[in-house]
Amino acid sequence: MYRYNGTNYHDDYNYYDDYYNNYFNGYYPEYSNYNMDNEHYGCWDPYGPEMGHHWYPVLPDLIRNLEEYIKDELTDSRYYELLAQKAPTQRAKDLLMEFSRDEKMHAQNFMSAYCMLTGRRYQPPKIEDPKVPDDFMEALQQRILAETNDYKKYGEEYLRAPNAYLRDLFFMTRTSEAQHAMRIPYLMHEHHRGTMN
Repeated sequence: MYRYNGTNYHDDYNYYDDYYNNYFNGYYPEYSNYNMDNEHYGCWDPYGPEMGHHWYPVLPDLIRNLEEYIKDELTDSRYYELLAQKAPTQRAKDLLMEFSRDEKMHAQNFMSAYCMLTGRRYQPPKIEDPKVPDDFMEALQQRILAETNDYKKYGEEYLRAPNAYLRDLFFMTRTSEAQHAMRIPYLMHEHHRGTMN
Protein backbone atom coordinates (compact mmCIF):
# COMPACT_ATOMS: atom_id res chain seq x y z
CA MET A 1 0.00 0.00 0.00
CA TYR A 2 1.21 3.49 -0.77
CA ARG A 3 2.01 5.35 2.45
CA TYR A 4 2.80 9.04 2.53
CA ASN A 5 5.79 9.49 4.87
CA GLY A 6 5.95 13.26 5.02
CA THR A 7 5.24 15.44 8.02
CA ASN A 8 2.98 18.41 8.47
CA TYR A 9 4.12 21.71 9.82
CA HIS A 10 2.13 21.50 13.04
CA ASP A 11 3.24 18.39 14.89
CA ASP A 12 5.82 16.51 12.82
CA TYR A 13 3.71 13.39 12.61
CA ASN A 14 2.55 11.27 9.73
CA TYR A 15 -1.00 12.48 9.25
CA TYR A 16 -1.67 9.88 6.61
CA ASP A 17 -1.59 7.22 9.34
CA ASP A 18 -3.75 9.39 11.58
CA TYR A 19 -6.20 9.87 8.73
CA TYR A 20 -6.43 6.18 7.94
CA ASN A 21 -6.80 5.03 11.55
CA ASN A 22 -9.28 7.66 12.71
CA TYR A 23 -11.15 8.86 9.64
CA PHE A 24 -11.75 5.48 8.07
CA ASN A 25 -11.92 3.12 11.05
CA GLY A 26 -13.29 5.52 13.66
CA TYR A 27 -15.73 7.76 11.83
CA TYR A 28 -16.56 5.57 8.84
CA PRO A 29 -16.30 1.95 10.05
CA GLU A 30 -17.93 0.71 6.85
CA TYR A 31 -14.72 1.70 5.08
CA SER A 32 -12.38 -0.02 7.53
CA ASN A 33 -11.48 -2.69 4.95
CA TYR A 34 -11.41 -0.23 2.09
CA ASN A 35 -8.71 -1.03 -0.48
CA MET A 36 -6.82 2.19 -1.11
CA ASP A 37 -4.11 0.71 -3.34
CA ASN A 38 -5.81 1.93 -6.50
CA GLU A 39 -7.39 5.09 -5.05
CA HIS A 40 -7.58 7.86 -7.63
CA TYR A 41 -8.82 10.70 -5.46
CA GLY A 42 -6.18 13.04 -4.19
CA CYS A 43 -4.97 16.61 -3.88
CA TRP A 44 -2.04 18.87 -3.55
CA ASP A 45 -0.98 19.18 0.07
CA PRO A 46 -0.23 22.85 0.86
CA TYR A 47 1.28 21.78 4.20
CA GLY A 48 3.75 19.32 2.74
CA PRO A 49 7.41 19.78 3.71
CA GLU A 50 8.42 20.79 0.19
CA MET A 51 5.04 21.99 -1.08
CA GLY A 52 5.03 19.02 -3.44
CA HIS A 53 2.14 16.97 -4.79
CA HIS A 54 1.14 14.31 -2.26
CA TRP A 55 -1.78 12.00 -2.85
CA TYR A 56 -4.11 10.44 -0.33
CA PRO A 57 -7.62 9.00 -0.55
CA VAL A 58 -10.65 11.25 -0.17
CA LEU A 59 -14.06 9.87 0.66
CA PRO A 60 -16.88 10.82 -1.70
CA ASP A 61 -18.91 11.88 1.36
CA LEU A 62 -16.47 14.70 2.03
CA ILE A 63 -16.79 15.95 -1.56
CA ARG A 64 -20.59 15.85 -1.38
CA ASN A 65 -20.52 17.66 1.94
CA LEU A 66 -18.37 20.42 0.50
CA GLU A 67 -20.83 20.89 -2.36
CA GLU A 68 -23.66 21.20 0.17
CA TYR A 69 -21.70 23.59 2.37
CA ILE A 70 -20.88 25.85 -0.58
CA LYS A 71 -24.57 26.17 -1.46
CA ASP A 72 -25.54 26.68 2.18
CA GLU A 73 -22.97 29.41 2.76
CA LEU A 74 -23.95 31.28 -0.40
CA THR A 75 -27.60 31.08 0.66
CA ASP A 76 -26.72 32.37 4.12
CA SER A 77 -24.76 35.21 2.57
CA ARG A 78 -27.80 36.23 0.54
CA TYR A 79 -30.04 35.91 3.62
CA TYR A 80 -27.93 38.43 5.53
CA GLU A 81 -27.82 40.72 2.52
CA LEU A 82 -31.62 40.74 2.31
CA LEU A 83 -31.98 41.09 6.08
CA ALA A 84 -29.65 44.09 6.04
CA GLN A 85 -32.21 45.86 3.85
CA LYS A 86 -34.69 45.54 6.73
CA ALA A 87 -32.23 46.68 9.40
CA PRO A 88 -33.58 49.52 11.55
CA THR A 89 -30.19 51.19 12.08
CA GLN A 90 -27.03 51.75 10.07
CA ARG A 91 -25.02 49.89 12.69
CA ALA A 92 -27.25 46.82 12.31
CA LYS A 93 -27.04 47.04 8.53
CA ASP A 94 -23.23 47.25 8.62
CA LEU A 95 -22.96 44.24 10.92
CA LEU A 96 -25.32 42.13 8.81
CA MET A 97 -23.40 42.99 5.66
CA GLU A 98 -20.23 41.92 7.47
CA PHE A 99 -21.91 38.58 8.19
CA SER A 100 -22.87 38.32 4.52
CA ARG A 101 -19.27 38.84 3.43
CA ASP A 102 -18.09 36.26 5.96
CA GLU A 103 -20.51 33.64 4.62
CA LYS A 104 -19.46 34.32 1.05
CA MET A 105 -15.82 33.91 2.08
CA HIS A 106 -16.66 30.57 3.69
CA ALA A 107 -18.14 29.41 0.37
CA GLN A 108 -15.04 30.57 -1.50
CA ASN A 109 -12.79 28.75 0.96
CA PHE A 110 -14.82 25.56 0.53
CA MET A 111 -14.60 25.92 -3.26
CA SER A 112 -10.81 26.18 -2.97
CA ALA A 113 -10.75 23.03 -0.85
CA TYR A 114 -13.03 21.27 -3.35
CA CYS A 115 -10.66 22.17 -6.19
CA MET A 116 -7.67 21.05 -4.17
CA LEU A 117 -9.25 17.68 -3.42
CA THR A 118 -10.74 16.89 -6.82
CA GLY A 119 -8.58 18.83 -9.26
CA ARG A 120 -11.64 20.54 -10.72
CA ARG A 121 -13.56 23.70 -10.00
CA TYR A 122 -17.01 23.48 -8.49
CA GLN A 123 -19.68 25.58 -10.16
CA PRO A 124 -22.44 26.15 -7.59
CA PRO A 125 -26.04 26.21 -8.82
CA LYS A 126 -27.98 29.44 -9.07
CA ILE A 127 -28.88 30.52 -5.56
CA GLU A 128 -32.52 31.41 -5.11
CA ASP A 129 -33.35 34.20 -2.69
CA PRO A 130 -34.10 32.66 0.72
CA LYS A 131 -37.32 33.56 2.48
CA VAL A 132 -36.58 36.21 5.09
CA PRO A 133 -39.34 36.94 7.64
CA ASP A 134 -40.71 40.46 7.55
CA ASP A 135 -40.33 40.66 11.31
CA PHE A 136 -36.73 41.65 12.02
CA MET A 137 -36.58 39.89 15.41
CA GLU A 138 -37.98 36.66 14.00
CA ALA A 139 -35.41 36.72 11.21
CA LEU A 140 -32.60 37.16 13.75
CA GLN A 141 -33.93 34.30 15.88
CA GLN A 142 -33.84 32.01 12.85
CA ARG A 143 -30.22 32.92 12.28
CA ILE A 144 -29.17 32.09 15.84
CA LEU A 145 -30.48 28.56 15.35
CA ALA A 146 -28.86 28.27 11.92
CA GLU A 147 -25.49 29.58 13.10
CA THR A 148 -25.34 27.30 16.13
CA ASN A 149 -26.24 24.31 13.93
CA ASP A 150 -23.40 25.27 11.57
CA TYR A 151 -21.05 25.59 14.54
CA LYS A 152 -21.82 21.99 15.50
CA LYS A 153 -21.64 20.73 11.91
CA TYR A 154 -18.25 22.25 11.16
CA GLY A 155 -16.95 21.11 14.54
CA GLU A 156 -17.77 17.53 13.54
CA GLU A 157 -16.03 18.04 10.20
CA TYR A 158 -13.01 19.42 12.07
CA LEU A 159 -12.75 16.17 14.03
CA ARG A 160 -13.03 14.09 10.84
CA ALA A 161 -10.74 16.23 8.65
CA PRO A 162 -8.03 14.14 6.94
CA ASN A 163 -5.27 16.75 7.05
CA ALA A 164 -4.11 19.95 8.73
CA TYR A 165 -5.32 22.18 5.90
CA LEU A 166 -8.92 21.00 6.22
CA ARG A 167 -8.78 20.96 9.99
CA ASP A 168 -7.74 24.61 9.96
CA LEU A 169 -10.43 25.45 7.41
CA PHE A 170 -13.26 23.86 9.39
CA PHE A 171 -11.97 25.25 12.68
CA MET A 172 -11.87 28.83 11.39
CA THR A 173 -15.27 28.49 9.70
CA ARG A 174 -16.71 27.10 12.94
CA THR A 175 -15.22 30.02 14.87
CA SER A 176 -16.74 32.54 12.46
CA GLU A 177 -20.19 30.95 12.77
CA ALA A 178 -19.91 31.08 16.56
CA GLN A 179 -18.99 34.75 16.36
CA HIS A 180 -22.12 35.45 14.32
CA ALA A 181 -24.30 33.58 16.80
CA MET A 182 -22.84 35.58 19.68
CA ARG A 183 -23.29 38.93 17.94
CA ILE A 184 -26.90 38.42 16.86
CA PRO A 185 -28.25 38.91 20.41
CA TYR A 186 -26.62 42.35 20.36
CA LEU A 187 -28.68 43.20 17.27
CA MET A 188 -31.80 41.87 18.98
CA HIS A 189 -31.12 43.95 22.09
CA GLU A 190 -30.48 47.07 20.01
CA HIS A 191 -33.71 46.53 18.09
CA HIS A 192 -35.67 45.95 21.32
CA ARG A 193 -34.34 49.17 22.82
CA GLY A 194 -35.28 51.04 19.65
CA THR A 195 -38.86 49.82 19.75
CA MET A 196 -39.19 50.78 23.44
CA ASN A 197 -38.25 54.41 22.76
